Amino acid sequence: MPTPSARALGLPAVFALIELAGEFPAEVKKQELKRPPLKFADAKHRYAKLEQVIALLRGEDGALRDLRELFARIPKLSLPQRGGKAIFALHELFLLKEHLYHYGRLHAWLRRKGWLDTFILPDLGKVFALLDPDGTKLPAFHLSAAYSAKLGEILSAQFETANRLKHARAQYLQEAREELDFPGLKEEFTLSRAESDLAERILHSPYFVLSAESVANYSFVLADDELCLNLKKQLALHQQKREQEEARVLKKLSEKLSSELPCLRDAQDLLANACWQFMLADFALRYGCAIPKLTRKKAIRVKGAVHLPLKLHLEELGRRWQSVDYDFSGEVSLLTGPNMGGKTTVLRTAGQLCWLARLGIPLPCDEAELPLFDNIWYNQSETDSSADLSSFGKEVVAFSEALRLEGRTLFLLDEFARGTNPAEGERLASAVLRHLAMGKHMCLAATHFTAPALLAGLAHYSIAGLDLSALEGKRFASPSQRLRALNEAMDYSLRRLDRNQAPPLNAIGVARVLGLPEEILKLTETDE
Repeated sequence: MPTPSARALGLPAVFALIELAGEFPAEVKKQELKRPPLKFADAKHRYAKLEQVIALLRGEDGALRDLRELFARIPKLSLPQRGGKAIFALHELFLLKEHLYHYGRLHAWLRRKGWLDTFILPDLGKVFALLDPDGTKLPAFHLSAAYSAKLGEILSAQFETANRLKHARAQYLQEAREELDFPGLKEEFTLSRAESDLAERILHSPYFVLSAESVANYSFVLADDELCLNLKKQLALHQQKREQEEARVLKKLSEKLSSELPCLRDAQDLLANACWQFMLADFALRYGCAIPKLTRKKAIRVKGAVHLPLKLHLEELGRRWQSVDYDFSGEVSLLTGPNMGGKTTVLRTAGQLCWLARLGIPLPCDEAELPLFDNIWYNQSETDSSADLSSFGKEVVAFSEALRLEGRTLFLLDEFARGTNPAEGERLASAVLRHLAMGKHMCLAATHFTAPALLAGLAHYSIAGLDLSALEGKRFASPSQRLRALNEAMDYSLRRLDRNQAPPLNAIGVARVLGLPEEILKLTETDE
C-alpha cells in the first residue's frame, strides 16, 4: 500500500507504467514495491547491474518481444516449506511442472542467446525430468506408469475392466429394449406419468430402477445385472490398489523433490530478480529513462526531468510538454514563479525521481545525480491527523511528526502555511525554511510569499514564466483554448535568481489569459 506522500506525488501512476503481462511478473512487481528503500551500496550495485541489462537489450526489439512473452507465461508458484517426509499433492505437482516447463523455455532461450551470464538462472532440467518420466516435454503432469511397473499393470487392468463394464451395460440395455419393446430406451431417461402402461412395465422389470419421481414424471436409470455388479466390484478393487500404489509413488517422488527444494528456492529468487530486472529495463527503454549517479552530497542535479504520467496525459491531449533541468544543492532551495507555471510539477517530479532512486528504478530523465533519502515527505499528502483539525492544523501536525523521522529526509513544501492568514503564514514559512537550512535534511519549497525569497543563504529559483507578448491580440473561443494558449506561451524552465531578488509577479497576466473580465483587472491598478 503506497504511503500518503507516495500517493500525493503520483507514484502509483508511475509504478503502473512498469508493466508486464502475466501472474508471475505481477507478483514479482508487487513484492519488489513492498520492499524497504535500498541502502546506498545496494542501490549502486543494482543500478550497475541494471545498466548492463539495458545495454544488452537496447536495439533488440525481437528479443524484447520474446522475453515479454516468456516471462508472461510463467505461472506464479508457492514452494512448500516441507521436510523429507511430507507428501506433495497432485495439484501441487501439476503447478510445479507447469512452472518448470515455462522456466525451462526461458532458460533455453537465454542459453541460445548467450545471455545466461546476465540473466543468471540455474538449469532445472533434472528437476523437470522427475515430473516427466515419459519424456513428453509437456507442461501437464500425471502419475504415469513410467513411475512404477506395478502401477502400469493396475492401470491396464482397470482400463480393461472399465471397457468390459461398458460393453456389458450396452448389452444389458439392448436386452431391455427388446424385452420392453421400446427401441429408444437409454441408460437414463425421464418418463411422463401419463404413459402409465409403459411406466408400469418398466417399474416391474429388472432392467431399470427408479432414481427420482415427481407429480408429473418418473426418472429411471439402468440397473446392474450380475455381470455388471461383478465388474464394478473388480473396478473398485483396482481403484483401491491404484490409490495404494499411487500413494507409494507420490511418497517416493516427494522425497526426491524435497531434496531439490533448496535449489528450487534459490532458482525462484534468481528468476524473480531476472524478471524484475527485465521489467525495469523494458520500462527504461520504452520511456527513455536513465540510470542515476548516486551521491552522498546534498545535491539534486537532473537533465531533462519528466513527470512521466503527466507527460503522457498531455501528449494524449495534443498539448506541449517541456522537460526541465534541476540543479538544487544545499539544505534549502526555494522555488517561485507564476500560477500554473509548474512549481508543483517541479516538486512532484523531483519527489518521484528521488523515490524511484530509493527503489533502484530507472529515472524518467536524460541524466541525474542525486542522493538517497531515508524519508521523503510532501506536505500535500493526506495525513492521519484528527478530523477536528483544519487543513492548516493537519499540515502543522504532520510536519512536526516528519521532523522526528529517523535518518535524512527530503522535505517537499508546496506553499507551506497557505491555509492561514497571509501575514502569519509568511512568517511561519520563513521560520520553517530557516530551521531546515540549519539541519541535516534537504528541502525543496515552492511559495508565493515574498519574505522567504529574501532570506539569506537560500538558493532561490524561479519558473521562467509567461511570454505575454505571444498572447497579445489573440481571442479564445473556449476555456480549453485559453489553457492550450497558456501552455504554449509558458516557459517552464528554471533560472536561478540573485540573492534578495524578489519573486516575479505574473498572477494578473495569467488571470487575463484565463478570461477574467477586464473591468475587474482594471481595478487591480487602483488602491481602492
